[in-house]
Amino acid sequence: MSLSIHFLRTILLFLAISILVGPALAQVENVRVVGDGEVTRLTLWSQSPIEADVLLSNSTGARQVLVAFDGGSASTTGPQRDVSLATGVAGYGWQDGFLAFTLARPMMVSRKLELPPAGDEPRHRIIIDLAAVSEARFSHAVARAERTVSERLASQRRTPQPQLASVDMAPAGREVVLEPAPRPGEYLVVIDPGHGGKDPGAVSSSGLREKDVVLSASLVLRDMLEDSGRYRVRMTRSDDRFIELGDRVSLAREWGADLFISIHADAARNSDVAGASVYTISERGEGRIDRESERNNWDIEVEDGVSEEVSGILETLTIRETKTNSGLFAELLLPELADAGPVLRNTHRKAGFYVLLAPDVPAVLLEMGFLTNLEDAERLSDPEGREASMEAVASAIDGYFDRQDRVFASN
Repeated sequence: MSLSIHFLRTILLFLAISILVGPALAQVENVRVVGDGEVTRLTLWSQSPIEADVLLSNSTGARQVLVAFDGGSASTTGPQRDVSLATGVAGYGWQDGFLAFTLARPMMVSRKLELPPAGDEPRHRIIIDLAAVSEARFSHAVARAERTVSERLASQRRTPQPQLASVDMAPAGREVVLEPAPRPGEYLVVIDPGHGGKDPGAVSSSGLREKDVVLSASLVLRDMLEDSGRYRVRMTRSDDRFIELGDRVSLAREWGADLFISIHADAARNSDVAGASVYTISERGEGRIDRESERNNWDIEVEDGVSEEVSGILETLTIRETKTNSGLFAELLLPELADAGPVLRNTHRKAGFYVLLAPDVPAVLLEMGFLTNLEDAERLSDPEGREASMEAVASAIDGYFDRQDRVFASN
């Protein structure tokens, strides 16, 4: 298990404790924005505990991240403050009871932490990590949040909110870009070639079997990652054998995977359907996680000595964080796949596939293409075609862990 996972558990424990304390009146004393527009961190400081929701909006015609506070001690007044565009944030200020951060590009919240005083930091903090996404994904998220923003806006107008007392901005050129910290060999990637043994999977008109195609591609990806010297790699199968779905997930968890990638090739009744796609867990699939976790003893490790209530909160937060990271990796993978070959419309899809059910391992299922389509089948039967697809996956993996490195380097 990587150091990042241990760090996450500690942070989640602090967050769980702060949730149990309940909302309190507070005043935002300082705000800092650091990042490079790909990964950006917003930090808010207060002498008292702060609780807040984070919402996305473009109601003013500009992309915004809105921080909606639970409780407050002063009116929401204060000038707009500009930020270096290199951070991905153009500026921030109070707006209708929200602390509104105007974005320079489409971004979504990848993590929000509410931290009590710790170590040399005597104040309470809210940390909000942002990650760059496509315009389409941002617009979809805004549409889903529109009703929540309206409801919170009505509530904000009835409740005094924290004011911004002062600002501690990152000096230009010193903390604007978060450099990745090298972590050679720390991250463990588990590759899961689909099907195998008695289960051939999809079969092309020429007799090409999915189990063979995905194994060949997975071995190529394994070699790429190992040759980079940056990752440890495990495979659920490295030959033609059948592995139960539950065992694939259990192996990834037992090995302490930081990322799980299940590789497949699709089939369709319509032979014209072609292109790659990526799946992450659907809402319906999330409903299976608790059931399958209990059945397979997929226990989430939490801190010793905490109450049952805190333990439950930690487990819930871990599942949410896992889902968020799965989505982030999928978002990074999509443009890489599009550069490597054809992709389906609405390439990022949601499903309840069993291999996506691990409660604490970010996971995606990649369909490299359709064996029922002549062009896709030819591309996937060609070693160069498979290599192009796996280069796309390897590049996305690098991008994903680059982001992880930047986030943890800033702590």
